[in-house]
Formats: sequence, C-alpha cells, structure tokens
Amino acid sequence: MINVRRQTPAKVNLSLLVGPKGDDGNHEIFTVFAPVDVYDDIEMSLEARDGEGPGELSVECRTASGENNLAAQALRALERHTGWSLSGRLVIRKGIPVGAGMGGGSSDAAAVLMVGVEALVEAGGPELDDARLVTIARSLGADVSFFLDPRPAIGRGIGELLEPLDLPELHLVLVFFDRMLSTARVYREFDSQQPMITRSMFAFKAGQAEKRWRQVTEITQVAHLLENDLERAGFSLIPSLASDREILMREGAIGALMSGAGPTLYALSASDDKAKELAERLMVRGFNVRTAKVIGPGVDEYAGVSRDVRLS
Repeated sequence: MINVRRQTPAKVNLSLLVGPKGDDGNHEIFTVFAPVDVYDDIEMSLEARDGEGPGELSVECRTASGENNLAAQALRALERHTGWSLSGRLVIRKGIPVGAGMGGGSSDAAAVLMVGVEALVEAGGPELDDARLVTIARSLGADVSFFLDPRPAIGRGIGELLEPLDLPELHLVLVFFDRMLSTARVYREFDSQQPMITRSMFAFKAGQAEKRWRQVTEITQVAHLLENDLERAGFSLIPSLASDREILMREGAIGALMSGAGPTLYALSASDDKAKELAERLMVRGFNVRTAKVIGPGVDEYAGVSRDVRLS
C-alpha cells in the first residue's frame, strides 16, 4: 500500500496555435505550456494486485466524485494496460478552478497515474517506460502528458509531444470567472468560425513560432508572442471576456491572454510587485484574481512542481 500526498500544479498556455484535425478527430496543435503555482491537493492510498479485475476505488472530490473523475479514469486505464488491479482511496481538494483552461483535471490524472505506477512496482508488477505512460496519458486527454513532468515546454501533436523550453521569470495575475467553458464546446465554436488550415501551412506556422520562442530571453519578448487561436471562439461564447482582457491591458498588464480553452484570463506583469499592484486594481473593479508565477527548472528551481509528502 502506498500512501502519499501530492500537490499538482495548474498551467497556462503562453501560445496556442490550432492546426488541422487528425484521423482521430483531434486537432494538431502547437503550444507553449507553463506550469504555475496554483495547486490541487491529492491524498492517495493505493494498492496493486495481479489480475483481479477492476479494483475497488473511492474518490472524494467536490466537483466530480467516483468513476466520473478523470483521476479514477487514469487508474482504470492503467489497469487495462497492465492487467493488474488498483484499489484504494483518493481525496482531491481543488485549488485549481474547474473548466477554466488551466488543466486541473489533467494535472490530477497525471499525478494519480504516476502514483499508480509506483503502487504497481511496489507490489512486484510491471514497470512502464515513458512511451507507455505517454500512451496512457494521451488516451485521457491532450494535457495529461504535460503534467507527467510539468515544466515549461513546447507541445506538439495534440500536446503530448513535448520539448523543454527555457523561459525568463514570469509573474502573472490570473482572472477567474464563475462561468465554465468546456474544451469540446470551444473547439466546436472554433471549427464553425475558421477555415481548416492545411497541414503544410500549419507546419510552417508552428515552425516559425518555435523559432521565436527559442530566442526568448526577456519578459517583453514573451508579451509580444502571446497568442491563442481559441480566444476568438471563447470570446464568442462569453462576449464579456474581450472587454475584460482590454481592462487588464489598460490597468497596466504588459500582455494579456485567455488560457487554453478559457475562460481564465491572465495578465503578464514585469515583476512580482507589479503583479500585486495590478491585482489590487483589478479587485477594486470587482474581478476575482490571484497572483501567480511560472514554475519549473531554470525559472524557479522547480519549486512546487508535483510536490510529494509521504503519509504515515
């Protein structure tokens, strides 16, 4: 039996370019993932046994409990791939907003998947190489692979083909909203608005974007490269987001963008102090905000990424 507590980070997309659909119906993307210091907290007690069918699993979470939770689905996927049974208890305390374009469910699923692998190994079960882990993660969702090792990265494919990216220190103000946007709904809206880009055109566009991101050394360069092809679709579904983003810029952000499929907006600030000042001005206007920073190797010495505390 493994007992562990893990804090799992959120992410923002500093760039998100959407390409053509593949045979599986998923769009090819180019994205820049950046983990941020906003966390879910998960307590896990897991045990693995050989060949006993699906294990008995309890999942406590205020937003999705039981088998409806993506973390539970991660363990079921691991069972199918290994033939082993996983049973135990998950308690998920949400600090990452749900349906907000910040990858909270994907982050939880990746963390539980990794601990499930630990439980397998402890019980004498199979060890999974990186390729098999990514295969399982990809089956769960486009962002799950990133959260297996959350650090600033360029993502291709549907987001599972990852290469590390060096970034300068980045301070953000996150703006949360009561409304949620489902990724599927935003992509449907995107498809209704945009002519399909050819594979060759998208490859060129993504290649140029990667060159620019590889040259980044200053926060002002990041501000100029912020881009999200899904933003127009998100703004169509929640029109007030467009004016809200303009408010962020008028209040002193050096860049602002919708994260992922939204609706969370983030503002880029020149420093921690500037971010706090901007957050205060936005709170006066009635926005639900918090400051955050990008975490990971070379940014903040990997502070806070998937932190573990063994439980007695």
